[in-house]
Amino acid sequence: MKFGVFLNQYYTPESGFSVTDLYEQAEAIERFGFDGAALGERHVHEEGFVEPITALAAIAARTETLDLSTMAMLPMLYDPLHLAEQVAMIDRLSDGRMHFGAAIGYREREIEPFGVPMDDRSSAFIESLHVLKRLWNEESVSHDGEYWSFDDVFISPRPETELPVWIGGHADIAIKRAAYRGNGWIASASSTTEDLEHQIGVYEDSLEEFGEARSDHDVVLMRDCFVGDSVADARETIEPYLLQMYEWYARWGQTYMDENEVEVDYEELEEKFVLGSPDDCIEQLREYEALGVDQIYLRCQFPGQPQDVTLGTLERFGTEVMPAFR
Repeated sequence: MKFGVFLNQYYTPESGFSVTDLYEQAEAIERFGFDGAALGERHVHEEGFVEPITALAAIAARTETLDLSTMAMLPMLYDPLHLAEQVAMIDRLSDGRMHFGAAIGYREREIEPFGVPMDDRSSAFIESLHVLKRLWNEESVSHDGEYWSFDDVFISPRPETELPVWIGGHADIAIKRAAYRGNGWIASASSTTEDLEHQIGVYEDSLEEFGEARSDHDVVLMRDCFVGDSVADARETIEPYLLQMYEWYARWGQTYMDENEVEVDYEELEEKFVLGSPDDCIEQLREYEALGVDQIYLRCQFPGQPQDVTLGTLERFGTEVMPAFR
Protein backbone atom coordinates (compact mmCIF):
# COMPACT_ATOMS: atom_id res chain seq x y z
CA MET A 1 0.00 0.00 0.00
CA LYS A 2 1.25 3.48 -0.90
CA PHE A 3 0.90 6.57 1.28
CA GLY A 4 0.49 10.21 0.40
CA VAL A 5 -0.46 13.40 2.18
CA PHE A 6 -3.47 15.56 1.34
CA LEU A 7 -2.06 18.99 2.14
CA ASN A 8 -4.02 21.58 4.08
CA GLN A 9 -5.78 24.02 1.78
CA TYR A 10 -7.84 26.13 4.19
CA TYR A 11 -6.71 29.10 6.16
CA THR A 12 -7.95 32.30 7.74
CA PRO A 13 -5.87 35.38 8.61
CA GLU A 14 -5.89 34.41 12.29
CA SER A 15 -5.05 30.72 11.77
CA GLY A 16 -1.27 31.16 11.70
CA PHE A 17 -1.04 29.12 8.50
CA SER A 18 0.92 30.47 5.55
CA VAL A 19 0.78 28.87 2.14
CA THR A 20 4.58 28.77 2.15
CA ASP A 21 4.33 26.33 5.09
CA LEU A 22 3.54 23.78 2.39
CA TYR A 23 7.13 23.96 1.13
CA GLU A 24 8.49 22.73 4.47
CA GLN A 25 5.77 20.09 4.67
CA ALA A 26 6.40 18.78 1.15
CA GLU A 27 10.13 18.50 1.80
CA ALA A 28 9.42 16.66 5.07
CA ILE A 29 6.91 14.34 3.39
CA GLU A 30 9.55 13.37 0.84
CA ARG A 31 12.26 13.00 3.50
CA PHE A 32 10.10 10.69 5.62
CA GLY A 33 9.40 8.38 2.68
CA PHE A 34 5.83 9.16 1.66
CA ASP A 35 4.88 8.43 -1.93
CA GLY A 36 2.90 11.53 -2.84
CA ALA A 37 1.35 14.90 -2.03
CA ALA A 38 -2.04 16.16 -3.17
CA LEU A 39 -4.15 19.32 -3.14
CA GLY A 40 -7.87 19.80 -3.63
CA GLU A 41 -9.86 22.62 -5.18
CA ARG A 42 -12.21 25.15 -3.59
CA HIS A 43 -13.74 28.46 -4.63
CA VAL A 44 -15.73 31.26 -2.97
CA HIS A 45 -14.78 30.35 0.60
CA GLU A 46 -14.36 32.92 3.34
CA GLU A 47 -11.88 30.53 4.93
CA GLY A 48 -9.55 30.87 1.96
CA PHE A 49 -8.00 28.09 -0.10
CA VAL A 50 -4.75 27.03 -1.73
CA GLU A 51 -5.09 27.07 -5.53
CA PRO A 52 -3.81 23.63 -6.61
CA ILE A 53 -2.20 24.18 -10.03
CA THR A 54 0.07 27.01 -8.93
CA ALA A 55 0.91 25.32 -5.62
CA LEU A 56 1.73 21.95 -7.20
CA ALA A 57 4.03 23.65 -9.72
CA ALA A 58 5.91 25.24 -6.84
CA ILE A 59 6.08 21.95 -4.92
CA ALA A 60 7.34 20.18 -8.06
CA ALA A 61 10.39 22.47 -8.01
CA ARG A 62 11.16 21.59 -4.38
CA THR A 63 10.81 17.81 -4.53
CA GLU A 64 12.33 14.98 -6.54
CA THR A 65 10.36 11.80 -5.91
CA LEU A 66 6.83 12.66 -4.70
CA ASP A 67 3.84 11.92 -6.89
CA LEU A 68 1.90 15.18 -7.30
CA SER A 69 -1.88 14.99 -7.52
CA THR A 70 -5.00 17.07 -7.74
CA MET A 71 -7.58 15.49 -5.47
CA ALA A 72 -9.83 16.54 -6.87
CA MET A 73 -10.24 19.32 -9.42
CA LEU A 74 -13.49 20.30 -11.12
CA PRO A 75 -12.37 20.24 -14.78
CA MET A 76 -15.63 21.54 -16.23
CA LEU A 77 -14.89 24.95 -14.68
CA TYR A 78 -11.94 25.43 -17.07
CA ASP A 79 -11.19 25.73 -20.75
CA PRO A 80 -9.87 22.20 -21.46
CA LEU A 81 -7.07 23.41 -23.73
CA HIS A 82 -5.69 25.74 -21.09
CA LEU A 83 -6.05 23.22 -18.24
CA ALA A 84 -4.41 20.48 -20.31
CA GLU A 85 -1.41 22.74 -20.89
CA GLN A 86 -1.06 23.61 -17.20
CA VAL A 87 -1.26 20.01 -15.98
CA ALA A 88 1.12 18.79 -18.69
CA MET A 89 3.65 21.46 -17.73
CA ILE A 90 3.62 20.37 -14.07
CA ASP A 91 4.20 16.82 -15.31
CA ARG A 92 7.21 18.01 -17.31
CA LEU A 93 8.58 20.15 -14.48
CA SER A 94 8.38 17.14 -12.16
CA ASP A 95 9.83 14.60 -14.62
CA GLY A 96 6.54 12.72 -15.01
CA ARG A 97 5.22 12.77 -11.43
CA MET A 98 1.83 14.40 -12.06
CA HIS A 99 -1.53 12.68 -11.46
CA PHE A 100 -4.85 14.30 -12.33
CA GLY A 101 -7.69 13.67 -9.90
CA ALA A 102 -11.13 15.01 -10.84
CA ALA A 103 -14.70 15.12 -9.51
CA ILE A 104 -18.01 16.76 -10.36
CA GLY A 105 -18.32 18.70 -7.09
CA TYR A 106 -21.34 19.23 -4.88
CA ARG A 107 -21.41 22.87 -3.80
CA GLU A 108 -23.51 25.19 -5.96
CA ARG A 109 -21.81 28.28 -4.54
CA GLU A 110 -18.46 27.35 -6.09
CA ILE A 111 -19.67 25.89 -9.38
CA GLU A 112 -22.33 28.23 -10.78
CA PRO A 113 -20.14 31.39 -10.70
CA PHE A 114 -18.12 29.74 -13.47
CA GLY A 115 -21.20 29.55 -15.68
CA VAL A 116 -21.86 25.83 -15.09
CA PRO A 117 -25.41 25.09 -13.88
CA MET A 118 -25.56 22.36 -11.26
CA ASP A 119 -27.80 20.24 -13.46
CA ASP A 120 -25.19 20.36 -16.24
CA ARG A 121 -22.09 19.64 -14.20
CA SER A 122 -22.07 15.87 -14.80
CA SER A 123 -22.33 16.09 -18.60
CA ALA A 124 -19.84 18.98 -18.69
CA PHE A 125 -17.47 16.96 -16.50
CA ILE A 126 -17.60 13.97 -18.87
CA GLU A 127 -16.99 16.11 -21.94
CA SER A 128 -14.16 18.05 -20.29
CA LEU A 129 -12.41 14.88 -19.15
CA HIS A 130 -12.77 13.35 -22.61
CA VAL A 131 -11.13 16.38 -24.24
CA LEU A 132 -8.37 16.58 -21.62
CA LYS A 133 -7.37 12.96 -22.10
CA ARG A 134 -7.26 13.39 -25.86
CA LEU A 135 -5.12 16.52 -25.58
CA TRP A 136 -2.66 14.74 -23.28
CA ASN A 137 -2.33 11.73 -25.59
CA GLU A 138 -3.00 12.76 -29.21
CA GLU A 139 -1.00 14.82 -31.71
CA SER A 140 -4.09 16.68 -32.94
CA VAL A 141 -7.59 17.04 -31.54
CA SER A 142 -10.79 18.13 -33.25
CA HIS A 143 -13.90 18.15 -31.11
CA ASP A 144 -17.42 19.48 -31.56
CA GLY A 145 -19.29 19.06 -28.32
CA GLU A 146 -22.09 20.57 -26.29
CA TYR A 147 -19.76 22.75 -24.22
CA TRP A 148 -16.50 23.08 -26.18
CA SER A 149 -15.43 22.93 -29.81
CA PHE A 150 -11.90 22.71 -31.18
CA ASP A 151 -10.52 22.23 -34.68
CA ASP A 152 -7.05 20.74 -35.06
CA VAL A 153 -5.60 21.83 -31.71
CA PHE A 154 -2.81 20.29 -29.64
CA ILE A 155 -0.67 20.97 -26.62
CA SER A 156 3.10 20.98 -26.61
CA PRO A 157 4.74 19.53 -24.70
CA ARG A 158 2.40 16.73 -23.80
CA PRO A 159 2.90 14.77 -20.55
CA GLU A 160 6.08 12.73 -20.38
CA THR A 161 4.13 9.45 -20.23
CA GLU A 162 0.43 8.60 -20.06
CA LEU A 163 -0.95 10.78 -17.27
CA PRO A 164 -2.82 8.81 -14.56
CA VAL A 165 -6.42 10.04 -14.18
CA TRP A 166 -8.23 9.42 -10.88
CA ILE A 167 -11.93 10.13 -10.53
CA GLY A 168 -13.69 10.76 -7.25
CA GLY A 169 -17.24 9.84 -6.36
CA HIS A 170 -19.43 8.33 -3.69
CA ALA A 171 -22.53 7.04 -5.50
CA ASP A 172 -22.49 3.80 -7.51
CA ILE A 173 -22.89 5.66 -10.82
CA ALA A 174 -19.87 7.85 -10.01
CA ILE A 175 -17.80 4.79 -9.11
CA LYS A 176 -18.74 3.14 -12.43
CA ARG A 177 -17.73 6.38 -14.18
CA ALA A 178 -14.33 6.14 -12.50
CA ALA A 179 -13.90 2.55 -13.67
CA TYR A 180 -14.81 3.43 -17.25
CA ARG A 181 -13.04 6.77 -17.66
CA GLY A 182 -10.03 6.71 -15.33
CA ASN A 183 -7.05 4.81 -13.97
CA GLY A 184 -8.19 5.02 -10.37
CA TRP A 185 -11.11 5.78 -8.10
CA ILE A 186 -10.84 8.27 -5.24
CA ALA A 187 -12.94 7.08 -2.31
CA SER A 188 -14.55 9.82 -0.26
CA ALA A 189 -13.19 10.70 3.16
CA SER A 190 -16.79 10.40 4.34
CA SER A 191 -17.02 6.69 3.45
CA THR A 192 -17.33 4.31 6.40
CA THR A 193 -15.70 0.88 6.37
CA GLU A 194 -19.07 -0.62 5.48
CA ASP A 195 -19.45 1.90 2.64
CA LEU A 196 -15.99 1.05 1.34
CA GLU A 197 -16.65 -2.67 1.25
CA HIS A 198 -19.67 -2.06 -0.98
CA GLN A 199 -18.01 0.65 -3.07
CA ILE A 200 -14.84 -1.31 -3.80
CA GLY A 201 -17.06 -4.19 -4.88
CA VAL A 202 -18.90 -1.87 -7.28
CA TYR A 203 -15.58 -0.59 -8.63
CA GLU A 204 -14.09 -4.04 -9.17
CA ASP A 205 -17.30 -5.37 -10.76
CA SER A 206 -17.34 -2.35 -13.08
CA LEU A 207 -13.73 -2.88 -14.12
CA GLU A 208 -14.55 -6.49 -14.98
CA GLU A 209 -17.62 -5.34 -16.92
CA PHE A 210 -15.49 -2.94 -18.98
CA GLY A 211 -12.74 -5.51 -19.58
CA GLU A 212 -10.19 -3.68 -17.44
CA ALA A 213 -7.56 -5.39 -15.28
CA ARG A 214 -7.89 -4.59 -11.58
CA SER A 215 -4.09 -4.42 -11.30
CA ASP A 216 -4.06 -1.43 -13.65
CA HIS A 217 -6.47 0.61 -11.50
CA ASP A 218 -5.98 1.96 -8.00
CA VAL A 219 -8.41 2.50 -5.16
CA VAL A 220 -7.27 5.75 -3.53
CA LEU A 221 -8.69 6.48 -0.08
CA MET A 222 -8.61 9.78 1.78
CA ARG A 223 -8.44 9.74 5.58
CA ASP A 224 -7.81 12.26 8.35
CA CYS A 225 -4.86 11.23 10.50
CA PHE A 226 -2.89 12.06 13.61
CA VAL A 227 -0.22 10.01 15.38
CA GLY A 228 0.23 10.45 19.14
CA ASP A 229 1.21 8.31 22.10
CA SER A 230 -2.32 6.92 22.41
CA VAL A 231 -5.82 7.47 21.08
CA ALA A 232 -6.56 9.77 24.02
CA ASP A 233 -3.38 11.77 23.47
CA ALA A 234 -3.96 12.10 19.73
CA ARG A 235 -7.58 13.10 20.22
CA GLU A 236 -6.73 15.72 22.85
CA THR A 237 -4.14 17.29 20.56
CA ILE A 238 -6.11 17.35 17.34
CA GLU A 239 -9.83 17.41 18.17
CA PRO A 240 -10.37 21.21 18.27
CA TYR A 241 -8.84 21.69 14.81
CA LEU A 242 -10.40 18.58 13.32
CA LEU A 243 -13.93 19.34 14.50
CA GLN A 244 -13.73 22.94 13.30
CA MET A 245 -13.07 21.67 9.80
CA TYR A 246 -16.03 19.29 9.95
CA GLU A 247 -18.21 22.13 11.21
CA TRP A 248 -17.22 24.05 8.07
CA TYR A 249 -18.09 21.04 5.93
CA ALA A 250 -21.49 20.71 7.58
CA ARG A 251 -22.18 24.41 7.03
CA TRP A 252 -21.12 24.25 3.37
CA GLY A 253 -23.53 21.35 2.88
CA GLN A 254 -26.37 23.72 3.67
CA THR A 255 -27.56 26.42 1.30
CA TYR A 256 -24.83 29.00 0.96
CA MET A 257 -27.08 31.76 2.30
CA ASP A 258 -27.41 29.94 5.63
CA GLU A 259 -24.75 31.27 7.99
CA ASN A 260 -26.00 29.45 11.10
CA GLU A 261 -23.45 27.64 13.21
CA VAL A 262 -23.61 23.87 13.13
CA GLU A 263 -22.30 21.27 15.53
CA VAL A 264 -20.62 17.94 14.80
CA ASP A 265 -20.01 14.98 17.08
CA TYR A 266 -16.57 13.36 17.30
CA GLU A 267 -17.96 9.89 18.12
CA GLU A 268 -20.03 9.91 14.93
CA LEU A 269 -16.93 10.66 12.86
CA GLU A 270 -14.14 8.69 14.54
CA GLU A 271 -14.53 5.58 12.36
CA LYS A 272 -13.30 7.70 9.45
CA PHE A 273 -10.05 8.73 11.17
CA VAL A 274 -6.65 7.04 11.35
CA LEU A 275 -5.73 8.22 14.82
CA GLY A 276 -3.86 7.05 17.89
CA SER A 277 -0.51 5.47 18.65
CA PRO A 278 1.59 4.06 15.80
CA ASP A 279 0.24 0.58 16.59
CA ASP A 280 -3.34 1.89 16.61
CA CYS A 281 -2.80 3.48 13.19
CA ILE A 282 -1.23 0.32 11.78
CA GLU A 283 -4.20 -1.74 12.95
CA GLN A 284 -6.68 0.67 11.38
CA LEU A 285 -4.74 0.78 8.10
CA ARG A 286 -4.57 -3.03 7.90
CA GLU A 287 -8.35 -3.03 7.70
CA TYR A 288 -8.26 -0.80 4.62
CA GLU A 289 -5.49 -2.89 3.09
CA ALA A 290 -7.64 -6.00 3.50
CA LEU A 291 -10.56 -4.27 1.76
CA GLY A 292 -8.41 -3.67 -1.32
CA VAL A 293 -7.25 -0.07 -0.88
CA ASP A 294 -4.08 0.57 -2.91
CA GLN A 295 -3.19 4.09 -1.82
CA ILE A 296 -4.14 6.19 1.21
CA TYR A 297 -3.82 9.97 1.23
CA LEU A 298 -3.78 11.31 4.76
CA ARG A 299 -4.79 14.78 5.83
CA CYS A 300 -2.53 15.59 8.78
CA GLN A 301 -3.12 19.32 9.20
CA PHE A 302 -6.41 21.06 9.93
CA PRO A 303 -7.25 24.77 10.07
CA GLY A 304 -5.48 26.47 12.95
CA GLN A 305 -3.18 23.52 13.65
CA PRO A 306 0.43 24.67 14.27
CA GLN A 307 3.17 23.78 11.82
CA ASP A 308 5.37 22.05 14.40
CA VAL A 309 2.50 19.75 15.41
CA THR A 310 1.94 18.89 11.75
CA LEU A 311 5.60 18.14 11.09
CA GLY A 312 5.70 15.97 14.21
CA THR A 313 2.84 13.72 13.12
CA LEU A 314 4.28 13.46 9.60
CA GLU A 315 7.58 12.28 11.05
CA ARG A 316 5.96 9.76 13.37
CA PHE A 317 3.79 8.34 10.59
CA GLY A 318 6.74 8.10 8.21
CA THR A 319 9.12 6.51 10.70
CA GLU A 320 6.82 4.47 12.95
CA VAL A 321 3.79 3.52 10.84
CA MET A 322 4.79 3.22 7.19
CA PRO A 323 7.63 0.71 7.78
CA ALA A 324 4.98 -1.86 8.74
CA PHE A 325 3.70 -1.73 5.14
CA ARG A 326 7.04 -1.83 3.32
